Amino acid sequence: MEALQFILIIISIILGLIALALFLKSRRTDSKLPDGPSPTNDSSLKIQVVAHPFNFSDDPGNPLNDQIVEAVNRMGATGKDAEEKFQNCLERLKPNADKVTVILLKEYTGMPEQQYLDRWSVVQLLIDLKHPSSLPFFDKLLQTPIPPERFSDPSFTSSVGEEVIIRTTAVEGLVRMTKENNDAAAQLLLQHITHENFSVKRACIQGYLEAGGNNARERLEKLLNENDRYILNIKRQDVRNISQPKANRTTPRAKLNDKPGMPPPFS
Repeated sequence: MEALQFILIIISIILGLIALALFLKSRRTDSKLPDGPSPTNDSSLKIQVVAHPFNFSDDPGNPLNDQIVEAVNRMGATGKDAEEKFQNCLERLKPNADKVTVILLKEYTGMPEQQYLDRWSVVQLLIDLKHPSSLPFFDKLLQTPIPPERFSDPSFTSSVGEEVIIRTTAVEGLVRMTKENNDAAAQLLLQHITHENFSVKRACIQGYLEAGGNNARERLEKLLNENDRYILNIKRQDVRNISQPKANRTTPRAKLNDKPGMPPPFS
């Protein structure tokens, strides 16, 4: 009798182990299935991978196209040799700067307004090439009114700010060419010292002051209205050279408020 009970216990244990093994196997199978609904043939989710923002519709087979794409990609790269590699790309483009400029101007014209980074990249590459044929484009860009704010919360992301960056980059291109004795670039800087946007205006004024030669300040003083002449005295400073306030962590809060009628700090 005791032997029979022992056999039944052993059988029960074996059956339990088999059931446990089957349960664990089913869990592993379920874990391989993706979360959410199963994919179907008419799923509407599609991912489009875009290698670059350019169309190159005029001449898709032009070997300069690949060099332009590489230069733009290198422009935003980081790392030890990133700048050197970008400069190498730039040097390969410079012998054909006139043709590259034509391609870039065509591509910029076809870009949607909201592609701010792509538009800036084109302008940046143009100012790095410094070809005179880009001057009419810079002039037209600076003459184009800045569109109204497109974002509901410009404190987080501002379309106006993006447009200003693109235009001040164009101004930097004029400054670079002015330094190389390009009179047409210098005249464009002077033409836009009354720009509607203060940041662009300041960039033109200070850019001409920097690159316009010995008489630049005198010429600007004659052209600027009295309310804008103070911009001549604004100096660019490297943030590393600006003295920073020292926090006094040991002074009690009560002693910080030493002026009568002033509320306690951080109240």
